[in-house]
Amino acid sequence: MADDPIHEHIAAVAARDEATTASLIARIRAQCWPGGADRSEPAALAWVRRWGPRAPGTALPACGCAGGRCGVCN
Repeated sequence: MADDPIHEHIAAVAARDEATTASLIARIRAQCWPGGADRSEPAALAWVRRWGPRAPGTALPACGCAGGRCGVCN
């Protein structure tokens, strides 16, 4: 388990101090959200209106199970 990359990653994240975490967040925000803040772009909003998610074309089947744990519920 010592060579497991997932466990090593979790341990590294858990050991990170608050200043390092804040620095990492700032670096991510600067790259993911140019200008440093989330925002809406008019062109993107228009695209979502044209191509975004739509309501299902047919009614979804109702759940018939007593516990609410069937494939429809989940």
